[in-house]
Amino acid sequence: MVSNSKVAVVTGSSSGIGLETALVLAENGFKTYATMRNLNKASNILDKVQRKNLPIEVLELDVNSDKSVRQAVEKIVKAEDRIDVLVNNAGYALIGAVEDLSTDEVRDQYETNVFGIFRTIREVLPTMRRQRNGTIINISSIAGIVGFVGMGAYVSTKFAIEGL
Repeated sequence: MVSNSKVAVVTGSSSGIGLETALVLAENGFKTYATMRNLNKASNILDKVQRKNLPIEVLELDVNSDKSVRQAVEKIVKAEDRIDVLVNNAGYALIGAVEDLSTDEVRDQYETNVFGIFRTIREVLPTMRRQRNGTIINISSIAGIVGFVGMGAYVSTKFAIEGL
């Protein structure tokens, strides 16, 4: 069933900024898809959805997987025929001096924080272009503007996000 409401998609909605963003969007009239890679962590948001009777659907979406992102976006577009807002929030902070981090740790940090955002943008843009409308919000950090000691990997991902 296609909704008459504007549709928002929020990644990393199991806690923190993503959870609160999904709630605020729904409270302000958006049909909201609160996405997360692990649906076992959905109880936080599901409790609030039931208590407040909010238009939120929880959906599995792992930003590290092309297939997962594609399937989630296809499901949303099939149900709603639109995506008006994408909030890219999924990410994490890897703390440690550059010389103490392995290449795999840094690669994983980039996979989630940078390529995850790239994947979701790439999948949502065709729908937004077809609509000739849409808003993409990439959650970054002051670390995307100013570097911090002991956070080289994380800071560099946030600088990359600022460039997207």
